[in-house]
Amino acid sequence: MLDDMKVLSRIAPDLMADIGRRAQVLSSIESMQPVGRRALAARLNLPEREVRAAAAALKEQGLISMDAAGMQLTPQAIEVLSGAHDLSRAMFGLTKLEQALSRLLKVPHVVVVSGNADADPQVLKEVGRAAAHRVHKLMQSGMTLAVTGGRTMSEMARGMQSATPMNVMVVPARGGMGSSVETQANAVAAEIARRVGGHHRAMHLPDSLDAAAMQEMMKLPEVKETLELLQRTDLVVHGIGRADVMAQRRHLPAEAIDTLKKHRAVGEAFGDFFDFEGKTVLHASTVSLGIGKAYKESKMVAVAAGERKAEAIIAASRHEPHDSLITDEAAAQKIVNLLGGTESK
Repeated sequence: MLDDMKVLSRIAPDLMADIGRRAQVLSSIESMQPVGRRALAARLNLPEREVRAAAAALKEQGLISMDAAGMQLTPQAIEVLSGAHDLSRAMFGLTKLEQALSRLLKVPHVVVVSGNADADPQVLKEVGRAAAHRVHKLMQSGMTLAVTGGRTMSEMARGMQSATPMNVMVVPARGGMGSSVETQANAVAAEIARRVGGHHRAMHLPDSLDAAAMQEMMKLPEVKETLELLQRTDLVVHGIGRADVMAQRRHLPAEAIDTLKKHRAVGEAFGDFFDFEGKTVLHASTVSLGIGKAYKESKMVAVAAGERKAEAIIAASRHEPHDSLITDEAAAQKIVNLLGGTESK
C-alpha cells in the first residue's frame, strides 16, 4: 500500500488529498451510520465543507445515500470498504504507526484506529469493530475462543458477524467481576457465539476464588467443563487494564495495593499485575490465571485503547507474547513516544 501511495502521489499529487479524504469519510460513515455531516465533521475534526464535498462525491459514485436520518453506506460500498480502510490509514499515517508499534512491541499484527478513546466514546466502538474483524480472520471451524469482559470486549462482540455459521466454541476467560452484566465475560462470550452461529459455555464463578474454593467448585460438572475448555483454547482475546484501576475493581486488600505501588505496577491481565518491563508484581486469585500458556499453539490478541493505557499496553506486550494488538491512535502515539528513544535499529 505504501509503495502504491508513493506512485500515486507522483502521478497525481493534486488528487491525493481528495482521494484520502473520501476514503476517510467512507470508513467513518460505516462505523457511525446513519450520521449527519456536522457530527461526522466533529468526529474527524474537519471543516464541514470538506466533509460535504467528500460526501457529495461518494453519493455521486453510488457509495452512500443521504436522508433525514443522515448518511449511510449503500450495498455497493461494501465492495470497496476494505480498500478504503487501508487507504485511509496509509494516507493519514496510521499504517506507519502500526509498523512502528509492531517493531517496538514485537507484535506481528497491529491495527491502529484513528482517535482517542479517552476523549471520544465512538473511538472505542471503532476499536471493537476492528478487533472483531481481526478475530474473525483468525477464527477457524473447530476452534475454541476464550474472551474476557469489559467495555472494549463488549464492543468487539457487537461488531462480530459471519455470513455462514461457524463451528466455534466461545468460553469466558474470566469469572464475574463488577456489577455491569452486559460487559461480563459470560455476556461477551454468549454474544459472539450468537453472532457467528457458534456455541458457548458460561463461567458460573466470581473471578476471585482462593485455591480451596476453586477445588470445590471444580467438582461441579458445568464448571469443570468450562475450565477444561479454557485451558486448551486456540485463541485468546483479552482487554488490558491499568493496575490502579483493576486493583480497585477487584477490591484488593491494602497490603496488595501497597505491593503494587512499591513495585510500580502499571498493567493487569488475567489476574497478573505487572510492571513496565512486563515482570509480574502480584498474582491475584482468579479462575483464568495462566491462560494461554497451556498450549504453545494458542494465539493471543490484545485489545485496548486510550492514551491512559499506553504504559499498560507496553507492559502486557512484554509480559506475554501476542499475535495481534488492536488499539487507537492516541495510545499508539504515546507508546512510540515512550519507546522511540530506545528502539533498536
